[in-house]
Amino acid sequence: MTVGFRPVSPAVARVSLPAPMPRSLRGCQDVHRVYEDRYAKMTRSAMLAVGVGEVLWDRLPSGDEIGGAPFNVVSHLARLGHRAAYLTAVGRDPLGDAAIAQMASRGIDTSLVGRADGIPTGLAQVTVAPGGSPAFVIGRPAAFEHWPAGERGQVIAMRPAFLVYGTLAQLHAQARARLAAIAAGCPGAVALYDVNLRDDWWSADAVAELIKLASVVKLSVAEARELAPVLDVAWNDDLAAFSAGLAGRHRLRGVAITAGPDAASLWLDGAFASAAPPAAEVVDAVGAGDAFAAGLLDAIGQRRGAAAALRRANALGTLVASRRGAQPPWDPAELSALEASTRG
Repeated sequence: MTVGFRPVSPAVARVSLPAPMPRSLRGCQDVHRVYEDRYAKMTRSAMLAVGVGEVLWDRLPSGDEIGGAPFNVVSHLARLGHRAAYLTAVGRDPLGDAAIAQMASRGIDTSLVGRADGIPTGLAQVTVAPGGSPAFVIGRPAAFEHWPAGERGQVIAMRPAFLVYGTLAQLHAQARARLAAIAAGCPGAVALYDVNLRDDWWSADAVAELIKLASVVKLSVAEARELAPVLDVAWNDDLAAFSAGLAGRHRLRGVAITAGPDAASLWLDGAFASAAPPAAEVVDAVGAGDAFAAGLLDAIGQRRGAAAALRRANALGTLVASRRGAQPPWDPAELSALEASTRG
């Protein structure tokens, strides 16, 4: 298998950012001030989100839709006005061509996308239960497992404000090593690890390594309960205690825990918040967690505190869950209205 590159959109414009945050400050009380200084004068259009990982087609009863957790996150961030780029690989097949076209149509820079010879573009069979909860069966091999090794320097030169990654595309030790090199070269980025466990597509060792690269981690209550022993943190259904323990143990700036229609929680910069999402009819929950993650990163970039950041994340997750598919049409004005409806 070889991976080639075909830039299909102009390189992301460079912006002059403050000096990267020293690693020694991560997990300390100084973190909030350092990040505030970094983003104080930056607009969304100056903040670049780089996703690393899976892009695949969700084969739903209603038809094929582009997906992949980190891809969904950066796509929503692009809709919110952030610049976005994606590091992944697709096959040299019609689904790969379509995936690249979809990225470009969403304003995502595709110059980091590789083409894998002899390996198909990722495809997931998705079934949606009556309550809207999705189940995924992901085909293997998949091109996204072989994302390009040679783009580390280009990503670092872009100086991203956000680095977004998950578990699926980082199962191979070589991929985790490449991601670690990117993270080390972007020490000032908010690195979001969206755990997003899928059956047969994760390992305890991979999760334990990947969380070391993060400044913010997002996981569900079920994932938190299952991973507590892996991450060396006690679990007793106390989300505040678990989040503070996880943040302290792994030097995290933020810990977000989702619970479907029940209250989500966020530990951010030493403050804890918990809130139920807005009331809405769930059409399907495919991609709702990814939208939550995008709302969270947007709020962090806007220097919101824990309660306000959670409100933004909950609102975007609910907005997506109320419509069909992981990337339904939505307008920032709708998001603002839904968010305002839950303001206490």
